[in-house]
Amino acid sequence: MSKRNQTTGLPRGQTSRPSTQAKTEAVGTAKPKVKPSAKQEFRTQAEREALLQRRITLGIGIMAGVIILILLVALVYDGIIRPNQVVATVENENITVAQFQKRVRFERVMRIQQLTNIVTAYQNAGLDLNQLVSQEPFSTWLSDLRIPDQLGLTVVNNLVQDKLIEQAARELNVTVNQEDIDQAIRDYFGFDPAAIEAAAFTPTPSPTPTITPTPFVSPTPSPTPTLTPTPEVEPTATTTPFPTVPPAPTLTGTQQAEQFNTNRDNFYELLRRDAGMSRDDVDAYFRQIALRSKLRDAVTADITKDGLFVNSRHILVATEGAAQDVLQALEAGESFAELARSVSTDTGSGASGGELGWSPLLDYVKPFADAVRDAEIGAFIGPVQTQFGYHIIQVRARETRQLTDAQVENARSRAFEEWLKQREEEKKEQIQIFSIWSSFVPDDPPSPFG
Repeated sequence: MSKRNQTTGLPRGQTSRPSTQAKTEAVGTAKPKVKPSAKQEFRTQAEREALLQRRITLGIGIMAGVIILILLVALVYDGIIRPNQVVATVENENITVAQFQKRVRFERVMRIQQLTNIVTAYQNAGLDLNQLVSQEPFSTWLSDLRIPDQLGLTVVNNLVQDKLIEQAARELNVTVNQEDIDQAIRDYFGFDPAAIEAAAFTPTPSPTPTITPTPFVSPTPSPTPTLTPTPEVEPTATTTPFPTVPPAPTLTGTQQAEQFNTNRDNFYELLRRDAGMSRDDVDAYFRQIALRSKLRDAVTADITKDGLFVNSRHILVATEGAAQDVLQALEAGESFAELARSVSTDTGSGASGGELGWSPLLDYVKPFADAVRDAEIGAFIGPVQTQFGYHIIQVRARETRQLTDAQVENARSRAFEEWLKQREEEKKEQIQIFSIWSSFVPDDPPSPFG
């Protein structure tokens, strides 16, 4: 065979035979598939089912974990975070949601109890219950129960005042002990064991009546009442008298002590059941009352039974211009009594020619008291502005007299309220009330009065 016959006709360097690699690839491509046996097919399906089951189990576990996490977060929020959120601060001391809500529930219980007592008294006396709606403080109590935010605002302001009292007590080294708290509780229920022991006569009752131990309590009790000092305008509205209740039978000292214990225990139980308050919570409330009372005595220690009395008369008008006109008329020689009868908006004293008579200086609001304390006897002074309007005053006489115990108590209460108001004004830059409180006002326990 010649060389020509051996030529393939392909370019030099190429052959018509596939390379070893190509053969391998061709063999690999043409490799026949091996059909799995029935046993292998069954095992794969089982594995798939097991994998699916594992995935389902894992998914359920994840969902359960998420739910548990959500519940834990809710529990932490409700049990720790929310109760410790701050509704107000007083000189960097916090008032928390928990304290706020506890006090709101307390006040709701008190208002419900108070209204229940008065409604029962009205029904027993055969009076119209609709009269309660227009009378104070009953109308306010009803509004507090129907409008939670109204009560909430009152409570947050009271808690701020409590903080101010606590801080002032620390500054003045005023403290209370357990006996002070016990005395506050006895005062709250009108129980005076000393007076009982002092009574020489102890009647023997026959027979002992059944007494319902439901205390008549004030929604925000304070050691002494806050009175509006004279001079004040006589009210023109006619109020319905409080229903007459038959007098309770005279009890022995032992019976009074038993009644006090029953009333007190029922009171604690009522607050535990309806407000969720422990005995310590209730004692803390009475501690605040005792602290307020002792602080009041400390800051009003200069008020004694020796008091300045003033005999004066006045003409009260609405504007300073009207007061200037009255003053000019008096200086021109017109009758004080006739002017008082014709123009004074204090219709009570006006009908008597403006006469206020003899009164302790401490009975008057501060601007009026300051004016008559040093006024020249017989001179016309003014205009003196008070919350009632503008006064033209004439002092007839002044002298020192002995005040009664009730007058001293009233004077101390008014002086303390003025002191507390002034302290609140001085500390207003350190007092913050956050609007968050309105989101946490409880409306329980439910009110039976709508």
